[in-house]
Amino acid sequence: MNGIPFGLKDIIEYEDHPTCWGSHALEGRQSSMSATVAQKLLDSGAIIIGKTQSVEFALGGWGTNQYLGTPWNPWDLETHRVPGGSSSGSGVAVAAGLTSAALGTDTGGSVRLPSAFCGLVGLKPTFGRISNYGVMPLSHTLDTVGPLTRSVADAALLYDVLRGPDPSTSLPFINRSINLHTQLKDGLAGIR
Repeated sequence: MNGIPFGLKDIIEYEDHPTCWGSHALEGRQSSMSATVAQKLLDSGAIIIGKTQSVEFALGGWGTNQYLGTPWNPWDLETHRVPGGSSSGSGVAVAAGLTSAALGTDTGGSVRLPSAFCGLVGLKPTFGRISNYGVMPLSHTLDTVGPLTRSVADAALLYDVLRGPDPSTSLPFINRSINLHTQLKDGLAGIR
């Protein structure tokens, strides 16, 4: 991931950077630690260029935010169309070419909806494959961190960087040794 620019949804902690969970009430709040996924990106050589806008407290599928403003879907600059949410800023950043990829979170569609609205690939991994440590919880058993990218190959590569056990949390890790990026090269027949 050396030198690849990434965005982080504003509910993912990133040390010494603002994380306000898309809410005016938490504006100016500074993270005192980095989420496991943010640290894994940094350890892989990625460059986190900033936080991406979220629906307030990640509660909404359209991508609207009455306090911070609603990002424009970059595919229609003449009409203000919603980008899908709640990972709305992540979808917009990738679709507009501001970042190569971004991380969002998904409980009920919050990675998949902006990906669909903005013409991207979004992956909601199985719960427990990628650590949620340092991510604002909406549902402790349904939340997952997932990538928004321009290609399936990029999503698979990013998934392989982010997956794995996390000693910071007691949540279970599903240990199934599959390398998605390699599987793509070998073909997807028979994968379930």
